[in-house]
Amino acid sequence: MKKLVLVALIASLMTPLSAQAAQTKFVSTPLTNLDFQGATVNITLSAVPAKGGLYIQQCVEAPAGTRSALCNKAVELWISTARGASFLPTAAITFKPTGSFISGTTTVDCTVSKCGAFLRFDHTVPADFTEDQFFPMSFKAAVVGSTTLAADEVTATINGVAVTTRTPATLGYRQVATVAAVSKAGAALTYRSLAPACALNGQQITPLTGTGECAISVTSAGNATAAPVTVILPIRITLGAQTLGTFVLPETLRAFSKTNLPTATNFGERVIYKAIGSCSVVRSVLTMRRGKCEINATSVGRKALYEGLTTKLVTAAK
Repeated sequence: MKKLVLVALIASLMTPLSAQAAQTKFVSTPLTNLDFQGATVNITLSAVPAKGGLYIQQCVEAPAGTRSALCNKAVELWISTARGASFLPTAAITFKPTGSFISGTTTVDCTVSKCGAFLRFDHTVPADFTEDQFFPMSFKAAVVGSTTLAADEVTATINGVAVTTRTPATLGYRQVATVAAVSKAGAALTYRSLAPACALNGQQITPLTGTGECAISVTSAGNATAAPVTVILPIRITLGAQTLGTFVLPETLRAFSKTNLPTATNFGERVIYKAIGSCSVVRSVLTMRRGKCEINATSVGRKALYEGLTTKLVTAAK
Protein backbone atom coordinates (compact mmCIF):
# COMPACT_ATOMS: atom_id res chain seq x y z
CA MET A 1 0.00 0.00 0.00
CA LYS A 2 2.79 2.41 0.91
CA LYS A 3 4.49 1.65 -2.40
CA LEU A 4 1.32 2.47 -4.37
CA VAL A 5 0.91 5.76 -2.51
CA LEU A 6 4.53 6.68 -3.23
CA VAL A 7 4.14 5.89 -6.95
CA ALA A 8 0.99 8.04 -7.12
CA LEU A 9 2.78 10.91 -5.38
CA ILE A 10 5.72 10.77 -7.80
CA ALA A 11 3.32 10.69 -10.77
CA SER A 12 1.47 13.74 -9.50
CA LEU A 13 4.69 15.68 -9.07
CA MET A 14 5.69 14.88 -12.67
CA THR A 15 2.39 16.21 -14.04
CA PRO A 16 2.51 19.94 -14.93
CA LEU A 17 0.60 22.07 -12.44
CA SER A 18 -1.51 23.70 -15.16
CA ALA A 19 -2.68 20.29 -16.39
CA GLN A 20 -3.69 19.32 -12.87
CA ALA A 21 -5.55 22.56 -12.19
CA ALA A 22 -7.19 23.21 -15.59
CA GLN A 23 -10.97 23.17 -15.42
CA THR A 24 -11.87 23.62 -19.10
CA LYS A 25 -12.49 20.45 -21.11
CA PHE A 26 -11.22 20.80 -24.69
CA VAL A 27 -12.56 18.45 -27.40
CA SER A 28 -11.45 18.87 -31.01
CA THR A 29 -11.36 17.11 -34.34
CA PRO A 30 -9.09 16.72 -36.16
CA LEU A 31 -5.67 17.65 -34.75
CA THR A 32 -3.53 15.33 -36.90
CA ASN A 33 -2.60 15.20 -40.58
CA LEU A 34 -4.03 18.68 -41.15
CA ASP A 35 -3.86 20.36 -44.56
CA PHE A 36 -0.90 22.72 -44.74
CA GLN A 37 -3.29 25.38 -46.07
CA GLY A 38 -7.00 25.70 -45.40
CA ALA A 39 -7.21 23.43 -42.35
CA THR A 40 -10.24 23.69 -40.07
CA VAL A 41 -10.32 22.30 -36.53
CA ASN A 42 -13.72 21.97 -34.86
CA ILE A 43 -13.61 22.63 -31.11
CA THR A 44 -16.11 22.36 -28.29
CA LEU A 45 -15.43 23.52 -24.75
CA SER A 46 -17.13 22.55 -21.51
CA ALA A 47 -16.70 23.33 -17.81
CA VAL A 48 -15.38 26.78 -18.78
CA PRO A 49 -14.64 28.78 -15.61
CA ALA A 50 -16.54 32.02 -15.05
CA LYS A 51 -13.37 33.73 -13.82
CA GLY A 52 -12.46 35.05 -17.27
CA GLY A 53 -12.49 34.46 -21.00
CA LEU A 54 -10.08 32.22 -22.91
CA TYR A 55 -7.71 32.46 -25.86
CA ILE A 56 -7.20 29.62 -28.32
CA GLN A 57 -3.86 30.11 -30.04
CA GLN A 58 -1.60 28.22 -32.42
CA CYS A 59 1.85 28.15 -30.83
CA VAL A 60 5.10 26.26 -30.78
CA GLU A 61 5.25 24.12 -27.63
CA ALA A 62 7.07 25.90 -24.80
CA PRO A 63 8.89 24.40 -21.80
CA ALA A 64 6.60 23.39 -18.93
CA GLY A 65 5.51 26.33 -16.81
CA THR A 66 6.11 28.92 -19.57
CA ARG A 67 4.13 30.39 -22.43
CA SER A 68 5.42 30.26 -25.98
CA ALA A 69 6.68 33.45 -27.61
CA LEU A 70 6.07 31.89 -31.05
CA CYS A 71 2.35 32.05 -31.82
CA ASN A 72 0.26 32.60 -34.95
CA LYS A 73 -1.47 35.91 -34.19
CA ALA A 74 -3.57 35.75 -37.35
CA VAL A 75 -5.61 32.73 -36.22
CA GLU A 76 -6.00 33.57 -32.52
CA LEU A 77 -9.55 33.24 -31.14
CA TRP A 78 -11.05 35.04 -28.16
CA ILE A 79 -13.63 32.91 -26.36
CA SER A 80 -15.81 34.97 -24.05
CA THR A 81 -19.33 36.16 -23.25
CA ALA A 82 -18.05 39.74 -23.69
CA ARG A 83 -19.15 41.65 -26.77
CA GLY A 84 -16.64 41.43 -29.60
CA ALA A 85 -15.36 37.95 -28.73
CA SER A 86 -14.72 35.47 -31.56
CA PHE A 87 -17.03 32.82 -30.08
CA LEU A 88 -19.15 32.22 -27.00
CA PRO A 89 -17.83 29.43 -24.72
CA THR A 90 -20.90 27.36 -25.62
CA ALA A 91 -20.53 27.79 -29.39
CA ALA A 92 -19.27 25.34 -31.97
CA ILE A 93 -15.81 26.84 -32.49
CA THR A 94 -13.94 26.74 -35.80
CA PHE A 95 -10.17 27.16 -35.53
CA LYS A 96 -8.04 27.59 -38.68
CA PRO A 97 -4.34 26.88 -37.98
CA THR A 98 -1.77 26.98 -40.77
CA GLY A 99 1.21 24.77 -41.54
CA SER A 100 3.57 27.74 -41.36
CA PHE A 101 3.39 31.23 -39.93
CA ILE A 102 5.55 34.20 -39.03
CA SER A 103 5.89 35.30 -35.40
CA GLY A 104 7.84 38.55 -35.17
CA THR A 105 10.91 37.89 -37.30
CA THR A 106 10.73 34.08 -36.95
CA THR A 107 9.21 31.83 -39.62
CA VAL A 108 7.72 28.69 -38.08
CA ASP A 109 7.25 25.47 -40.08
CA CYS A 110 4.89 23.19 -38.17
CA THR A 111 6.07 20.14 -40.11
CA VAL A 112 9.42 20.69 -38.38
CA SER A 113 8.55 22.43 -35.10
CA LYS A 114 6.07 20.97 -32.59
CA CYS A 115 3.02 23.18 -32.98
CA GLY A 116 -0.29 22.86 -31.21
CA ALA A 117 -3.48 24.50 -30.03
CA PHE A 118 -2.77 26.43 -26.83
CA LEU A 119 -5.63 27.25 -24.46
CA ARG A 120 -5.20 29.94 -21.77
CA PHE A 121 -7.05 32.62 -19.84
CA ASP A 122 -7.57 35.91 -21.70
CA HIS A 123 -6.47 39.47 -20.89
CA THR A 124 -8.97 39.78 -18.03
CA VAL A 125 -6.96 37.23 -16.00
CA PRO A 126 -3.41 37.86 -17.30
CA ALA A 127 -1.39 36.31 -14.46
CA ASP A 128 -3.43 33.12 -14.02
CA PHE A 129 -1.82 30.12 -15.74
CA THR A 130 -4.21 27.48 -14.36
CA GLU A 131 -6.10 27.03 -17.64
CA ASP A 132 -2.92 26.69 -19.75
CA GLN A 133 -3.24 23.55 -21.89
CA PHE A 134 -1.31 22.49 -25.02
CA PHE A 135 -2.76 20.10 -27.61
CA PRO A 136 -0.23 18.95 -30.28
CA MET A 137 -1.13 19.25 -33.96
CA SER A 138 0.46 17.70 -37.04
CA PHE A 139 0.33 18.86 -40.67
CA LYS A 140 0.74 17.30 -44.07
CA ALA A 141 3.71 18.53 -46.06
CA ALA A 142 3.12 21.61 -48.20
CA VAL A 143 2.25 20.97 -51.85
CA VAL A 144 5.38 21.42 -53.99
CA GLY A 145 5.33 24.76 -55.79
CA SER A 146 2.61 26.26 -53.63
CA THR A 147 3.20 29.46 -51.73
CA THR A 148 1.58 30.66 -48.55
CA LEU A 149 1.38 34.35 -47.82
CA ALA A 150 2.06 35.21 -44.21
CA ALA A 151 -0.75 37.13 -42.54
CA ASP A 152 -0.36 40.87 -42.42
CA GLU A 153 0.72 42.37 -39.08
CA VAL A 154 -1.48 45.16 -37.73
CA THR A 155 -0.45 47.32 -34.78
CA ALA A 156 -3.01 49.63 -33.21
CA THR A 157 -3.34 52.40 -30.64
CA ILE A 158 -6.23 54.13 -28.91
CA ASN A 159 -5.41 57.70 -27.93
CA GLY A 160 -1.77 56.90 -28.68
CA VAL A 161 -1.55 53.90 -26.31
CA ALA A 162 -0.87 50.44 -27.79
CA VAL A 163 -3.85 48.05 -27.56
CA THR A 164 -3.99 44.28 -28.16
CA THR A 165 -6.26 41.47 -27.01
CA ARG A 166 -3.92 41.11 -24.04
CA THR A 167 -3.72 44.82 -23.23
CA PRO A 168 -7.19 46.38 -23.52
CA ALA A 169 -7.84 50.10 -23.47
CA THR A 170 -9.86 51.78 -20.71
CA LEU A 171 -12.29 54.57 -21.58
CA GLY A 172 -14.92 56.42 -19.56
CA TYR A 173 -18.49 57.22 -20.57
CA ARG A 174 -18.53 59.79 -23.39
CA GLN A 175 -14.72 59.97 -23.38
CA VAL A 176 -13.93 60.55 -27.04
CA ALA A 177 -10.93 58.54 -28.25
CA THR A 178 -9.18 57.95 -31.55
CA VAL A 179 -8.16 54.52 -32.86
CA ALA A 180 -5.21 54.39 -35.26
CA ALA A 181 -3.56 51.37 -36.86
CA VAL A 182 -0.71 50.53 -39.20
CA SER A 183 -0.46 47.63 -41.65
CA LYS A 184 3.07 46.27 -41.92
CA ALA A 185 2.35 45.32 -45.55
CA GLY A 186 0.88 48.71 -46.35
CA ALA A 187 -2.56 47.22 -46.99
CA ALA A 188 -5.84 49.11 -46.71
CA LEU A 189 -7.45 49.02 -43.26
CA THR A 190 -11.10 49.15 -42.21
CA TYR A 191 -12.51 49.75 -38.72
CA ARG A 192 -15.74 48.48 -37.14
CA SER A 193 -17.36 48.62 -33.71
CA LEU A 194 -18.31 45.13 -32.53
CA ALA A 195 -20.69 46.26 -29.79
CA PRO A 196 -23.38 48.95 -29.46
CA ALA A 197 -21.77 50.11 -26.19
CA CYS A 198 -19.22 52.03 -28.31
CA ALA A 199 -20.09 54.26 -31.25
CA LEU A 200 -17.54 54.54 -34.03
CA ASN A 201 -17.49 57.53 -36.39
CA GLY A 202 -14.62 57.02 -38.80
CA GLN A 203 -11.82 56.35 -36.32
CA GLN A 204 -13.39 58.21 -33.40
CA ILE A 205 -14.73 56.07 -30.53
CA THR A 206 -17.36 57.23 -28.04
CA PRO A 207 -18.49 54.90 -25.20
CA LEU A 208 -22.26 55.17 -24.73
CA THR A 209 -22.42 53.59 -21.30
CA GLY A 210 -20.34 53.68 -18.13
CA THR A 211 -19.86 49.95 -17.49
CA GLY A 212 -18.97 46.76 -19.35
CA GLU A 213 -16.85 46.17 -22.43
CA CYS A 214 -16.85 46.83 -26.14
CA ALA A 215 -14.38 46.13 -28.93
CA ILE A 216 -13.15 47.61 -32.19
CA SER A 217 -11.99 45.39 -35.04
CA VAL A 218 -9.31 46.47 -37.49
CA THR A 219 -9.15 44.48 -40.72
CA SER A 220 -6.31 44.43 -43.21
CA ALA A 221 -7.51 43.61 -46.72
CA GLY A 222 -4.13 42.06 -47.50
CA ASN A 223 -2.22 42.52 -50.74
CA ALA A 224 0.30 40.76 -52.97
CA THR A 225 2.76 40.37 -50.08
CA ALA A 226 0.49 39.55 -47.11
CA ALA A 227 -2.74 37.70 -46.39
CA PRO A 228 -5.76 39.47 -44.83
CA VAL A 229 -6.08 39.55 -41.06
CA THR A 230 -8.44 41.02 -38.46
CA VAL A 231 -7.33 42.13 -35.01
CA ILE A 232 -9.72 42.82 -32.14
CA LEU A 233 -9.10 45.71 -29.75
CA PRO A 234 -10.98 45.20 -26.46
CA ILE A 235 -12.08 48.25 -24.44
CA ARG A 236 -13.05 48.30 -20.78
CA ILE A 237 -15.64 50.99 -20.07
CA THR A 238 -15.72 52.88 -16.78
CA LEU A 239 -17.99 55.50 -15.25
CA GLY A 240 -17.60 58.95 -16.77
CA ALA A 241 -15.88 61.76 -14.84
CA GLN A 242 -18.01 64.84 -14.18
CA THR A 243 -16.23 68.17 -14.37
CA LEU A 244 -17.02 71.86 -14.53
CA GLY A 245 -16.08 71.76 -18.19
CA THR A 246 -13.37 74.22 -19.17
CA PHE A 247 -14.06 76.57 -16.27
CA VAL A 248 -11.01 77.57 -14.19
CA LEU A 249 -11.36 79.86 -11.16
CA PRO A 250 -8.49 82.39 -11.00
CA GLU A 251 -6.19 82.13 -7.96
CA THR A 252 -6.88 85.78 -7.13
CA LEU A 253 -9.88 88.04 -7.70
CA ARG A 254 -10.67 91.66 -6.97
CA ALA A 255 -12.42 92.30 -3.68
CA PHE A 256 -16.18 92.81 -4.10
CA SER A 257 -16.06 91.46 -7.64
CA LYS A 258 -18.62 88.99 -8.99
CA THR A 259 -17.86 85.85 -11.04
CA ASN A 260 -20.35 83.60 -12.81
CA LEU A 261 -19.76 79.92 -11.96
CA PRO A 262 -20.94 77.05 -14.20
CA THR A 263 -24.54 76.09 -13.53
CA ALA A 264 -24.14 72.56 -14.94
CA THR A 265 -21.44 69.90 -15.31
CA ASN A 266 -20.10 68.53 -18.56
CA PHE A 267 -22.95 65.99 -18.39
CA GLY A 268 -25.62 68.60 -17.75
CA GLU A 269 -26.17 67.95 -14.03
CA ARG A 270 -27.00 70.94 -11.81
CA VAL A 271 -24.06 72.12 -9.69
CA ILE A 272 -24.58 73.02 -6.03
CA TYR A 273 -22.04 75.38 -4.44
CA LYS A 274 -21.18 75.91 -0.79
CA ALA A 275 -18.89 78.87 0.00
CA ILE A 276 -16.56 78.95 3.02
CA GLY A 277 -14.56 82.05 4.05
CA SER A 278 -14.57 85.53 2.61
CA CYS A 279 -17.10 84.93 -0.14
CA SER A 280 -20.64 83.88 -0.93
CA VAL A 281 -22.36 82.10 -3.82
CA VAL A 282 -25.95 82.88 -4.72
CA ARG A 283 -27.51 81.36 -7.85
CA SER A 284 -24.07 80.35 -9.14
CA VAL A 285 -22.69 83.89 -8.82
CA LEU A 286 -19.59 84.22 -6.63
CA THR A 287 -19.18 87.47 -4.66
CA MET A 288 -15.75 88.08 -3.13
CA ARG A 289 -14.70 89.89 0.02
CA ARG A 290 -11.14 90.42 1.17
CA GLY A 291 -9.52 87.17 2.25
CA LYS A 292 -9.44 83.48 1.28
CA CYS A 293 -12.42 81.72 -0.28
CA GLU A 294 -13.10 77.98 -0.60
CA ILE A 295 -16.03 76.68 -2.61
CA ASN A 296 -17.25 73.07 -2.57
CA ALA A 297 -18.98 72.12 -5.83
CA THR A 298 -21.13 68.98 -5.99
CA SER A 299 -23.60 67.31 -8.33
CA VAL A 300 -25.38 63.97 -8.51
CA GLY A 301 -24.19 61.04 -10.60
CA ARG A 302 -26.13 58.61 -12.79
CA LYS A 303 -26.03 54.84 -12.28
CA ALA A 304 -24.00 53.01 -14.96
CA LEU A 305 -23.13 56.32 -16.64
CA TYR A 306 -21.07 58.72 -14.52
CA GLU A 307 -19.96 59.45 -10.98
CA GLY A 308 -21.15 62.36 -8.86
CA LEU A 309 -19.04 65.52 -8.83
CA THR A 310 -17.14 66.56 -5.71
CA THR A 311 -14.50 69.24 -6.20
CA LYS A 312 -13.07 72.22 -4.36
CA LEU A 313 -12.34 75.67 -5.80
CA VAL A 314 -9.96 78.02 -3.98
CA THR A 315 -9.31 81.72 -4.56
CA ALA A 316 -8.52 84.89 -2.60
CA ALA A 317 -8.97 88.65 -2.77
CA LYS A 318 -7.08 91.58 -1.27
